Amino acid sequence: MCSAWFSTRLSSNSSSSEFAVTFDLWQTLIFEADGSAKSNARRVFRTKHSVDELALLGEHVDAAVVDQLFLSLSDEITEGHDHGLDHQYDEWILKIFDRISPGVESRVGTAEVIRIGRVIDRTFIESPPLLLEGSVGVLEAIARKGVKIGLISNTGLTSPELYREWFELQGILDKFDFLSFSNEQEVAKPNRAIFETTVAGLGVAADHTLHVGDNIHTDVGGAAAVGMSNVWVRGGIDSPVETEAKPDFSVDSILELPAIVDRWKDSLAE
Repeated sequence: MCSAWFSTRLSSNSSSSEFAVTFDLWQTLIFEADGSAKSNARRVFRTKHSVDELALLGEHVDAAVVDQLFLSLSDEITEGHDHGLDHQYDEWILKIFDRISPGVESRVGTAEVIRIGRVIDRTFIESPPLLLEGSVGVLEAIARKGVKIGLISNTGLTSPELYREWFELQGILDKFDFLSFSNEQEVAKPNRAIFETTVAGLGVAADHTLHVGDNIHTDVGGAAAVGMSNVWVRGGIDSPVETEAKPDFSVDSILELPAIVDRWKDSLAE
């Protein structure tokens, strides 16, 4: 497993606490601006940049084919997440460009393909998601309760570095005590390893941690399997994997969370 997770502790927001709340990212804190499950606009940018950058290297590819390959890769990544699997961002980049132009890495060099990957990565800033209005206030309200805050995100074709950059632009990077990205740790929810890494990084016991997310299988089931309490955010895009997991709490929006956190903490004291 990648050891980079050790660098995800954010000491600027560190505090001593026996409680923590961890958040899913997509369909919980952020949403696609175009209302799609997976950004169509971002895929258009990825396709254009890929075609343009490859052409500069003498590699000419069909844009329609590239677009379809990005779409199928997105489905492949999601399917892997459902089974707790992921790869590092650069691995996905090498994989997709070998499909776009077979053998390109041997012709132009690994460094050039990775460089194009950095260009592709920037599409997250070109066509960014929307941060749920009021979510900053929710994070601040929870922190004021003496609760640490973490993030556990199954990521798509965007690097952890770009997520952190965008978080900083949105003014939320310093709201988190610990960040876990699946394509940094090379495991995804519901794999227990990503939950265990996060609670260890937060320095809080699993049974004193509340996880919040929209996916019954990956969020609710994954958290419950390691002894964490959980909150299901209704209305998300659920996994096709069948699960018998039942949420401890349910909300329509994380804007309801401060009151839920109080109820949860009281239940632990009983």
